[in-house]
Parts: sequence; C-alpha cells; structure tokens
Amino acid sequence: MTMEKYIELKQKLSLDPNFKLEIYDLVDYGDVEEVKLINENWVKIKMKLGGICGTDLATLTLNRSTCLSPFASFPAIFGHEAVGTVVEVGNNVKNISIGDRVTIDENLSCIVRGLELCNACKNGDNTLCCNFDKGDIAPGPITGFCKDTGGSWGGYLVAHQYQVFKIPDSMSYEEALIAEPLACAIHGVLKKLPKENETCVVVGCGTIGLATILALKALSKCSVIATARYPFQSETAKKLGADDVFIAKKDLHIKKIGRKLGCRILSPVMEDAFPVDGGADLVIDSVGNASSLSNSLRLVKTNGTVILLGYPAYMEIDWTPIMAKEIKIWASNIFSYDTINNEKKRTLQIALDLISSGQVDVKDFLTHKFPLENYKEALDMVVNKGKNNLIKAAFTFE
Repeated sequence: MTMEKYIELKQKLSLDPNFKLEIYDLVDYGDVEEVKLINENWVKIKMKLGGICGTDLATLTLNRSTCLSPFASFPAIFGHEAVGTVVEVGNNVKNISIGDRVTIDENLSCIVRGLELCNACKNGDNTLCCNFDKGDIAPGPITGFCKDTGGSWGGYLVAHQYQVFKIPDSMSYEEALIAEPLACAIHGVLKKLPKENETCVVVGCGTIGLATILALKALSKCSVIATARYPFQSETAKKLGADDVFIAKKDLHIKKIGRKLGCRILSPVMEDAFPVDGGADLVIDSVGNASSLSNSLRLVKTNGTVILLGYPAYMEIDWTPIMAKEIKIWASNIFSYDTINNEKKRTLQIALDLISSGQVDVKDFLTHKFPLENYKEALDMVVNKGKNNLIKAAFTFE
C-alpha cells in the first residue's frame, strides 16, 4: 500500500459516482526486498500465518479515518496478526533463539523505538504512546503501518524483542494466531469486568465479538447475550458460551433483547425501537459502525456502560440515547498491560495463557486459509463472510 494510491482512490470514490471500489484495489502484489533488522535489539521472523483483520479491511475499503495518518509511513506491507519462526536474532536479544515459534504484540511504542518512555508508556499504556513518529523506525503505530517493519502479509517481518512472545509447545500456529484478537477482547472486558449478577450484551459476532464472549466467560460469571448477523455466527457464539444469541434484523432483535431484560419498548417516530426502564448493565460493541453503536446505545440500561472494541471512523448517528440514559462510553484500543488476579501482565501473555491452559477454546476461529497469491479471492471471501461461513481468514506461508 502507498499513500499516493490511497489518496487517488479516495478522491475517485468521492468524485466519480460510477466508480466501484474493489476490496483489493489498494493492494499491490509482487516481490519486495526482504526486511532487515533495525538494530541488535530486533529479530527477523519468517511468517507461517498472517491474519486478515477488520482494521485491514477498513483501510482497504477507505472507511478508516485519516486522523492518525501522521503516525504511519508507506509503502507498507499490511498485516499485524502474525505467527511464525525466528530466523535471525540481533546480538542484544535475550531469551529468543533462531527456530523459536513466536507471535507478536504489534504496538510500536517508545521501548520499541529506542526512546525514553513517554508518560503513557511509563504507565504500561503502550497503545496510547505519543511517539509513534519518532525513534529508530519510521512512523507507524503498529506493525503493518510502518514501512520499516514489514507486515504479516509478507514472507518476513522484523520485531523488537519486546514485541516477541514465544508460542507454547502445546499450541498450534492456528491457535496462536487468535491470541491477538483475544488480547484485544480481554483488554476491553477488563475495562469494566461485569459482576456475577450482571448482564453483558456483545454486539456483533465476528472475530472480536466471539473473542469477547470467550473473554467474558473465562474472566467473569455474568450472563452474556450476543447479536449476530449470520446464523453460522450465532451457532458459534452459543458453542463458545453465549447464553442467548439474537440475529440482527431491522430492530426486531432490539425488541426481543429489551423484553428479555424486562424493558418497556418505545416506538419512536422514524427511529428503531427504544427500550427503557431496564437493559444491559454493560454493552460491548465489537463492530464499530453506525448501526452497531446505535444498537448498543439502545440496549444498555440507564447509567450503564458501552465499551467500544470495534474501531469506529466516520459515522452519522443519533446521540440522544447517551443523554437520555446518561450512558458512559469507554474506549478500548488494541491492548497493552492488564491486571488479572491482582497481577499486572502483558495482555497478549494473558491471552496465550488462557489458550494454553484450555480455559478458552479457539480451535473454531480460523476457518479459511489462503496462499498469498490468492489474495483477491481471500479478500473477496472475507468481505462476503456470510456467504462463506467465514469467521477468521489468514494467509499461509510455507
């Protein structure tokens, strides 16, 4: 991807009403020079699997905000969900060896950039770093949006030793790939862990939504209700522990969930149903679009909390429910450190521990794998997941 191509397509989309954007138009496919170690604190990883994430799709469909464009550099190789094998190790790297099976924390914060820690990084809030455009590497908040690191949609990437996590011997590459989205879900859930007698509604049953159900069931004893777009997502959500799942259809699911939670259902003029006098204690929006957020604001109770896991960008939405219910909205950005059992740990390590211990089962997540040369087919299938019963897809490298 290049910024010039992004701007060209964005302008064409806004100026030409007949222009139809294809999901792969922003992608250039071909040979590139292999990435090199940045310095002796870095390792080089040969990819085994590179996940296709909603963040990637938002960029490819030009729906991602350009607010953070100063924190990016191009041309960049997409992909931040990465599992592979270490093939080169810098002289200063400790406890990582050639041949190790690894995954990465994609955040390119101060320690990765060789900088004195900013206030956010001192507190362990690496995703809130203010120095994503400084230091040893080119601008980029995460791997896949920095021209120097490579990305998981290429054959190799480089990572600072701080980013690298070993995959337990008992864990497959396919399971390890899901540790990243699971860590995102854990970081969000731990913002406000629901109590035993509380109800949480998870809006959306894509990869992040399903991972959120797993996190809630592993870390709390709350009741979990989910909304899904497709029947196959509903079936998977129930298998992963959701107590109830409702297929999103117009506002029928809002009415059904509202009644289940003891609400009175209002019927506003030219608006979706509006449950009152009840609702969910917590709603987690795993999608991040206008429809999902509108649903979330309706399903949460008065003085309840909505957590944003799906990354929103441009949207038009009626914010009235926020005021009418005095709703609290919390944002959760990727992951960094979290406290569990009174111990502060890297969130990705928490996710790996939950998978390796068997407390969560992620074997059903990776439903589709594609060789990189079939990238057009892969991206087409991902954006048409309902037709393909697709939960998670990844590129494979042998």
